[in-house]
Amino acid sequence: MPILEKLAQQTQARHWTGSIPLEYHYTVGVAGEEFRRELKENGRFLASKCPKCKSTYVPARMYCPTCFVETKERLTINKLGYVYSYTTVTRDRAGNQAQMPTVIALVKFDDVKGGIVHKLEVADPGKVTLGMRVEPVLKEPSARTGALTDILAFRPLP
Repeated sequence: MPILEKLAQQTQARHWTGSIPLEYHYTVGVAGEEFRRELKENGRFLASKCPKCKSTYVPARMYCPTCFVETKERLTINKLGYVYSYTTVTRDRAGNQAQMPTVIALVKFDDVKGGIVHKLEVADPGKVTLGMRVEPVLKEPSARTGALTDILAFRPLP
């Protein structure tokens, strides 16, 4: 029965009970690979700049999402981030009460589009504010693997 064909009787409906095992491999692409390599080797965030609209994006990407032009220019972000949005998570993945609340934030950078969603390292979640300046806390260089987990968290500036 084709997927768009209308059913005349409910007994014609088909379904699958149980689970379907899936295996997949996620590839970050060329720009994602460059971003991860820069994070691993130098502890910096790599951005891309559009030659047409001059917008800068983090993480780096191959094409400008506004102009659809290839972005070949790469630069590192040497600016402090700021909290653009955040939420406090009080439950674990199973729905149980967490021992400690975790603050997850969208960290953006001045004059840069995009951002990084990651944990905030704060003693009191109630003191997090929008616009609060933060810096990344990274793993030691020898422990980095080129994954976003190389960023342990973002920490508010004193």
